Amino acid sequence: MYNTFRIDLLPVAFVFLFVWFVLPGNQQTFYLCKKDVIMSKKDIQTGDKVRFLNDVGGGMVTRVEGTIVYVEDEIGFEVPMPQHEIVIVERARKSSDEKPKPSVSGAIIEENSEDIEGELTDEEDVFIDENHDDNQPRFFLAFLNAGNKNGSQYLDLHLINDSNYICLYLVTEMGDDGLARELFNGRLQPNTKEFLDSVRAAKLDVNWLVQVLLYRKDKSFRLFEPVNETMKIKANKFFRDNSFRANDFFYEKAVLLSVMKNELEQQIENISRDETRKILEEKGEFSKVKPKDKPKQKPAIIEVDLHIHELLDDTRGLSNADMLKVQLDRFNAVMEENANNKGQKIVFIHGIGNGTLKHEVRRQLNSRYKKHNFQDASFREYGYGATMVII
Repeated sequence: MYNTFRIDLLPVAFVFLFVWFVLPGNQQTFYLCKKDVIMSKKDIQTGDKVRFLNDVGGGMVTRVEGTIVYVEDEIGFEVPMPQHEIVIVERARKSSDEKPKPSVSGAIIEENSEDIEGELTDEEDVFIDENHDDNQPRFFLAFLNAGNKNGSQYLDLHLINDSNYICLYLVTEMGDDGLARELFNGRLQPNTKEFLDSVRAAKLDVNWLVQVLLYRKDKSFRLFEPVNETMKIKANKFFRDNSFRANDFFYEKAVLLSVMKNELEQQIENISRDETRKILEEKGEFSKVKPKDKPKQKPAIIEVDLHIHELLDDTRGLSNADMLKVQLDRFNAVMEENANNKGQKIVFIHGIGNGTLKHEVRRQLNSRYKKHNFQDASFREYGYGATMVII
């Protein structure tokens, strides 16, 4: 009887083990790294980069038929996998080319309003990270090395929403005339990253104004002031290997620029130089004995930023001609101050813009300051947006 009882239990044990180990489940999703979790939860689409949950490998989605996803691996084989065995690593990039609207006799046919409304109101499956501190949301610009194309270094620009909030964002570039030009805008779901564009590194010697508005739909939330952050981006940063670092959001190294700073970062930013010195002195980092004064040495290169927002806090009420006059007055003042400093190098940062300011600076150098030499400043340091004068 004892042996018969044990034999009867074997089928039950097999069923239990089959259900526990073989049937697909969600157990393994708890072990996904942040790089996989911080993804949109939309349906898998053609062009998405994915990896396999229960198997080694992954690749790019070539087609989706029902619940079966066909993935092309790195050696070109197409592998069919169930949809629940797939994890999205990177969303397919959206084409920047807009399809022209169909027309009849020169009249544009309006798009179906129902389709547009569906695009705007269709909510994604939102991932909420319970480990997030909802009082410290984070938002980043991220630059990944996209390699060399036709002799130029390119970067892939991403936005990262590392919070449980929905983010409305607007990225603009400030021109020499003090007016903003829209670059990117949109809505980013919680704990999501989004590819924006592939850009030339040499053109990223710019100041971007990034505005972010946060809100939640799943529950009541703390109301944050809208973010209005100027990001000073230097092109030379992307030509240094040590600028790209390992991070929580990509498998590749990246340059992350923080748009929303946490409390500690804000406190550090607000500490003045005197307060910093005082703290270091208390910790014994600084000797309290004052060093002997050394004769002041002239800087090897003087940098002068002629962008209007660096010269004036408020440009309201000023015309383009007024702002150009302010910029040229600053240029002339610096030239006069250093007129007798033979060998002094001065870099005037005028930006690219529409070329008006650069043209006026060069015209002054060719007429009023003929005795001084000038040339394009270092491309690695300033891109195309600066002129170096040698007194």
